[in-house]
Amino acid sequence: MKASPTQQADLLSLSNLDLEITRSRVALAGLTSGEAFTELRAAQRDAAGSLIDSRNQLDSVELELKRAEADLALVEQRIEKDNQRLNQTSSSKDAQGIQAELETLKKRKSELEDLELAVLEKKEAAEAAYKTILGDKQTIDEELAGKEAANETEIMKLRSGLDLITQQRAQEASRTDAELLALYEKKSARGVAVGRLLNRECGACRMTIGATALAEITALPQDEIATCPDCQAILVR
Repeated sequence: MKASPTQQADLLSLSNLDLEITRSRVALAGLTSGEAFTELRAAQRDAAGSLIDSRNQLDSVELELKRAEADLALVEQRIEKDNQRLNQTSSSKDAQGIQAELETLKKRKSELEDLELAVLEKKEAAEAAYKTILGDKQTIDEELAGKEAANETEIMKLRSGLDLITQQRAQEASRTDAELLALYEKKSARGVAVGRLLNRECGACRMTIGATALAEITALPQDEIATCPDCQAILVR
């Protein structure tokens, strides 16, 4: 098949556009797959789970503190009432009984105060842990949101560029001889259809062409289509 040097150069340009379209589509597939965020999203899920566990633990400690405070309040009320009864009684026997009960209540109050202090310390530790985990999750959320936004911007750029290249490709294909285009499309289905001959190397498959085959190629008229003996791509000389 014959093709002018200009037509052959146009085929090389068409091939370059097809390569760029392929690269853009591969890049788009990678960006839209979400695989780049797999680790971050897993970390986000883990942080969310840890945050729930930490919040539940903090709620449990707060409930424990409320119970301790309520128990302490009841004991203090009993002590106050017993003191009032002790001040009002004139019976030594009753006074001894009330005093014994007060001793028991004071001991119980001391135990509850110690418990309350211990629970307060647990609450402080639980609050600190919750704030740390919350901060970690917020950091992950912000990082993920930022990367997703940047990814979306890159996707839009690639799609816009791909649209332009596809339009350019369609225009170039429409200007190409139908028989020549059919040959190009047939070869494209098997791989890179066109490559420039650089010294002894095929620009399509990067194989070095033997001396005999190279001599046959260079002997062909400029308007005669030459092909690579290895990959059968059209060689633009």
